[in-house]
Amino acid sequence: MRKISLIVALTAFALPAAADDAALLIGVERYQELRRVPGASDVLDSAQDLRRAGYDVTTLSNGTSANMARTLNRFAQSATDADRLIVGLSGRFVTDGARSWLLATDSQSPTYFGLSDAVSIDSVLQVLAQTPGQAILILGYDLDGDAQFGNYLREGVGDLNIPQGVTVLYGEPNSTDGVVMEAITVPGADVMAFARDARWLNIAGFAPRALVMQPDEEDAETRPPGHPTLQFWITTQELNTADAYRDFALNYPRSPYAQEARTRLDEIENDPQRLAEIAEADLALTRNARRDIQRDLTLLDYNTRGVDGIFGPGSRRAIRNWQQSNGFAQTSFLTAEQINRIDAQASRRAAEIAEAEERVRAQAEQLDRAYWEETGARGDAAGYRAYLNTYPDGIFAEEAREALDEDADETESEGGAESNQAAADAEAALRINPVMARLIESRLSQMGFNPGQVDGQFDSETRGAISRYQTRSGLPATGYLNERTLARLLADTFGR
Repeated sequence: MRKISLIVALTAFALPAAADDAALLIGVERYQELRRVPGASDVLDSAQDLRRAGYDVTTLSNGTSANMARTLNRFAQSATDADRLIVGLSGRFVTDGARSWLLATDSQSPTYFGLSDAVSIDSVLQVLAQTPGQAILILGYDLDGDAQFGNYLREGVGDLNIPQGVTVLYGEPNSTDGVVMEAITVPGADVMAFARDARWLNIAGFAPRALVMQPDEEDAETRPPGHPTLQFWITTQELNTADAYRDFALNYPRSPYAQEARTRLDEIENDPQRLAEIAEADLALTRNARRDIQRDLTLLDYNTRGVDGIFGPGSRRAIRNWQQSNGFAQTSFLTAEQINRIDAQASRRAAEIAEAEERVRAQAEQLDRAYWEETGARGDAAGYRAYLNTYPDGIFAEEAREALDEDADETESEGGAESNQAAADAEAALRINPVMARLIESRLSQMGFNPGQVDGQFDSETRGAISRYQTRSGLPATGYLNERTLARLLADTFGR
């Protein structure tokens, strides 16, 4: 038999029906090729409650794609002139991120271009849009499902394009039937209050402050069904801003929703969070002022995620954490008093850090001087070298190097020309090319021995640097390189 597209079936032309309210319940627990979905058929348990509440109910359990097509057509006909619409779908869903489908029991492994055996959730939402403010879609599926179907489809429900006035409630398959039996069909029950209190339910789309789907008999007599301002009221609630509620109350003062509009306006205008935001805006903080606040908070160990003068989520979180620690309302917006306190705390913290750093510096200087007293202060080459090995940048480092240079000069003079010539011959035997010479000079410079210009030419400054290096390394200070000195210098170069 040729497959019937369920998307087309649901949106096909429907004949008018006599029922005032319509409901559709589809649960798919068992799949021929895919994993079963425990509890998915529970959605059908609420069918009798809906019928008692006056709904024309269409149900299907573990239906094939052909059965689903017939069921959807029947529901579409019932929904044409309905005042209230309820749809409950439970089972295995797939999505490409923007669109979502409920799979039929005979669905094979779904492919992106082969979803004729699935119910389009977008099409269901368009049918529900016929009764704005009185339309609810209930979805039951594995919220933690993460199976992938090819490169484009994954398990679950993606971002729904929900029409105005349509409420979507979703949760695990075995937890969604309660909203029908305990709220939707209960006279006077507030569906939104039930959904907000139920930790297992999530809300999307139209979420008014209160939503009664089954009015009390007494309320039903006085309630103005289909009031001309209903659609405007739905739009106002979806905007949910002070301006929207103010405009509604002024434009429709005799509407049955006008008092609630005034109440919501009062709540928004007196909301502490909003007042705090306005108070901070009135301070007209410059970007530099915001940077200063971010620096202060960072110094106080409240991470603002950057110091850029922009109060993003990181800065707001840091402000909120500071407010909590200091006994202020956690609005994440600052007052002049709070800014002053942050600045004072940061100044104190900076002073404490500076004081701690000074103590560390003084202690280090004391140790440096004590070490000098035991080494270089005694005036011999061994002491100078011992000091420089431990404190190459110490307080007395320059004094020690100068003393060693003087000793080296004296040694060179005492050794005479014969000794110098032997050292020069030993260096010549190494056949140091200009590239190696520049490398040696560069390393001597990096180590702080001041060889002069790094140009590959060994002048008097270079000789002095080599001599100082030899002295520090415990080698004969000739000012010339030999095999031992070069090996030591290269080992220092690549071993550091």
